[in-house]
Amino acid sequence: MSTETPDVPPSPIEKPLQGLSAQLTGDVDSSDQTRNLYSTDASIYQVQPAGVVTPATREDIRTTVDFARKHDTSLVARGAGSSLTGNAVGEGIVVDTSRYFNDVVQIDPENKTARVQPGVVLDDLNEILSDHGLYFPPDPSTSSTCTIGGMVANDAAGPHSVKHGTTRENVRAVECVLADGRVAEFEKKDGSELTQLLNENTIEGRLYREVRDLRTELADEIASEYPDVERNSSGYDLESTAAADGSWVDLAKLIVGSEGTLAFISEVTLELTERPETRAATLCFYDDVIGAAAAVAPALRGDPSAVELIDDTVLEYAREAWGLELIPEAAGAALLVEVETTQDEQAADLQHVIDAANTEAYLGRQTATTVEEQDRLWKVRKASNPLLNRRPGDEQALSFIEDAAIPPERLPEYLRAVREVLMDHDLDASVFGHAGQGVLHIKPFLNLKEDADKERLRSVSNAVHETVLEFDGCVSGEHGDGRLRSAYLEEMYGEDIYTGFQRVKDAFDPNGVFNPGNVVPTEDAAVAKPDDDLRYDAYDPNEIETALDFTDGEGFASLIEQCNGCSKCRTSDDGVMCPSYRGAEREVTSTRGRANALRGAINGELGRDALTDEWFQSEVLDLCLSCKACETECPTGVDMSKLKTEAKHKKHEQDGVPLRSRVFGHIRKLNKIGSRLAPIANPLREFAPGRLLLEKLVGIDRRRELPGFASQSFIEWFGGHTPEQRAGTRGRVVLFPDCYMAYNHPEVGKAAVRVLEAFGYKVILPDVNCCGRPALSQGLVEHARGNATTNVDRLQEYASEEIPIIAVEPSCTSALKEYDDLLDATGDVPEVSKTVASFLYDRVIEGEHTIPTRETGETVAFHGHCHSKAKGWDHAPVALLRHAGYEVTPIDSTCCGMAGAFGYETEHYDLSMTIGDELEAKIEPAEANRVAAPGASCGQQLEDRNIETEHPMELLAEVVA
Repeated sequence: MSTETPDVPPSPIEKPLQGLSAQLTGDVDSSDQTRNLYSTDASIYQVQPAGVVTPATREDIRTTVDFARKHDTSLVARGAGSSLTGNAVGEGIVVDTSRYFNDVVQIDPENKTARVQPGVVLDDLNEILSDHGLYFPPDPSTSSTCTIGGMVANDAAGPHSVKHGTTRENVRAVECVLADGRVAEFEKKDGSELTQLLNENTIEGRLYREVRDLRTELADEIASEYPDVERNSSGYDLESTAAADGSWVDLAKLIVGSEGTLAFISEVTLELTERPETRAATLCFYDDVIGAAAAVAPALRGDPSAVELIDDTVLEYAREAWGLELIPEAAGAALLVEVETTQDEQAADLQHVIDAANTEAYLGRQTATTVEEQDRLWKVRKASNPLLNRRPGDEQALSFIEDAAIPPERLPEYLRAVREVLMDHDLDASVFGHAGQGVLHIKPFLNLKEDADKERLRSVSNAVHETVLEFDGCVSGEHGDGRLRSAYLEEMYGEDIYTGFQRVKDAFDPNGVFNPGNVVPTEDAAVAKPDDDLRYDAYDPNEIETALDFTDGEGFASLIEQCNGCSKCRTSDDGVMCPSYRGAEREVTSTRGRANALRGAINGELGRDALTDEWFQSEVLDLCLSCKACETECPTGVDMSKLKTEAKHKKHEQDGVPLRSRVFGHIRKLNKIGSRLAPIANPLREFAPGRLLLEKLVGIDRRRELPGFASQSFIEWFGGHTPEQRAGTRGRVVLFPDCYMAYNHPEVGKAAVRVLEAFGYKVILPDVNCCGRPALSQGLVEHARGNATTNVDRLQEYASEEIPIIAVEPSCTSALKEYDDLLDATGDVPEVSKTVASFLYDRVIEGEHTIPTRETGETVAFHGHCHSKAKGWDHAPVALLRHAGYEVTPIDSTCCGMAGAFGYETEHYDLSMTIGDELEAKIEPAEANRVAAPGASCGQQLEDRNIETEHPMELLAEVVA
């Protein structure tokens, strides 16, 4: 690290934690950097922990609990860190179960149960269960990253809780490590088994007695004070934990929703559900949000599986951006209503719920019965959060009043009351969410860097929570209390029940080890207040003068601050983001981890010079593959590739440009020289001493095959090429000769020319420099700017005539489109730049071309380029090949792991290969006779594994040229 003293206060138990490390199978880390990474979750809070433990076994957890008790510190259990209320941050030891403690222990299809460790990700579990026709039905929006332990701790729900209930209703048993280090298994007990437990002189017996006695003592208060709502994640659920007459006790139900304050979850037994035969959905339109809210209670009489509200902001976006003409102009809101049904009863069941939702404000509907149609409707609903979160600037849509649960029949008047509160504070907000259970996400826009908005947060929070109680609701219907809402619990439940909550806490956790300050106070920790420990308290980032243009995101710091910690970058399901996290499974390798580190660096929390520190550059930035996926897949649009380029540029300004960066940043020149000297250069690629020297001098790993050079470059070939007779009958196109097509893989360029000429285009080959992508990936901004300046000068004459500028390499096209980051004047070049496949696809769709289909009899496994996926171009080559008669299987893959220079670098070789292993494993089941990859790097990664690849243009040329 930097020699400057970091602003992170030293860990009070750093030395004892070093001793703990020797006792665990898992890991212990109390470094300033890691503590900073774990100081936030998806909430508005930030608290520096004393250290981080990643346990690998149940014994690790027991040892850590004993350590915390003996050293008078606390434990905060953490899964994906997607908490919106701040219950996954704290001053003690954060215990992250997601990395190692994530096994599916047992699946019992006959009894429809699964036993899992807390670090198991929901989508991963459901993928395994799909083989048995089963699934775990709670479905929060973070299903691709949230862990079962986190779902249990916060009683997670989701859209389908209308039919299937919350996590609490789908948990059979919970195994926990208690405060004294013992392991206990909790489940429903009654009859003689309960009697025996109540008579035992054990900690379990004491806990069952205390909870049984509390439930019977407070029976009247619970009946009158617990809110009559379907979803209640506030306080401890004594109501569902035991019978009022004490005839049964189910401590598993108490652990669910307790937010890690009572014990540490070590295993969970889940109750599973058979997958529905089919679903059907309808989007019902209303004149405004109040009208839609008034239709919720009637809609519920139709026995739906989901009732979701969507406001006019999202509807307008869907209408304009996606061309969904199905949305009436007069619609100010909509309800997405779904039914689970059978094929025979689908039409009748859907009509039943439509009839129920047809109220006075009803304007019409759009139904969906096929999977594709339903996905289209759900896409509208799921757009709500990203639309709000992508708003640039310091004002952000904040989650602090968005989780209340209100009786559905009272939603209209509740919304009117909240609207009055917001108007009184001059605030704007969006409304969406799980209307079927009275849980609406209302997110006001605030700038928590400003004291005035911090005051507004406090005032609005108090006012809205008072309103919730007026409408017989509860302050949390989904995400728990945490630091955000625990202060409201005594008022909500009354003194007697709140005192009962404290008795529960004291019985389970007498020393205040587990997540203190949440739900109820402990001897050493008061209950947190909504405006304590805000992420931007004492936040004063350094001004960063940037070489790239960040004005669209309103600055370098603002782009970093866009990260709200939602954890999407930790996903293992569809999409690309985040390949380095998928390969390494370390928080620092996620986009969120890098954003947290960057924020800590510019704010001085990691030292004054942290941004250019060697650790920061190598561990935070260099492991980013610049796949560009976060630009679109991140719900808040954090473009980490761009941030990385700027930070590496700062490093070069300070310390100079290393040789390796110069080599890879000038790859076009090197490839050109290699091509000219191909008879000499190609044999040298296999020369072992030479490869060893490259590794020592430049850091190119000797285990990696180097690309071969073409003895005749594409540029030379094109100079002697005679165009087909049809060329030019449909106009001209400019084919950008990228570094690899030009000098390493001219066969790709030749195929592209043949295809374009077959469609009647005259191909122009411009005299250009490198697109600039290699330089940007190395942080060589000025070199990339020089390339961009030359290219714009030479391409603008074509762009001004709207002649398409097309490339076979997706990363080159993405570079051309991003010239606005480098230049004040880019002419029309970014607007007319496309990949060859996108250019042709547009014309096929518009009916200008017809691809002559022939029965190829061949199957193609298609691995899409990460930049194509990020920019939305990935469908084009797949569609073209299918039009041509190939049977194409798109591979659900992330980045190939090569990423230009990344996979060649010695320190990145192992991670690159791990990511490549995942790609290889996904290609093999496709059993295709050909593999297509549009990126040169992708092809190199696969060819190193003896998987021959072809560019889609080569396959297309076989049919059309």
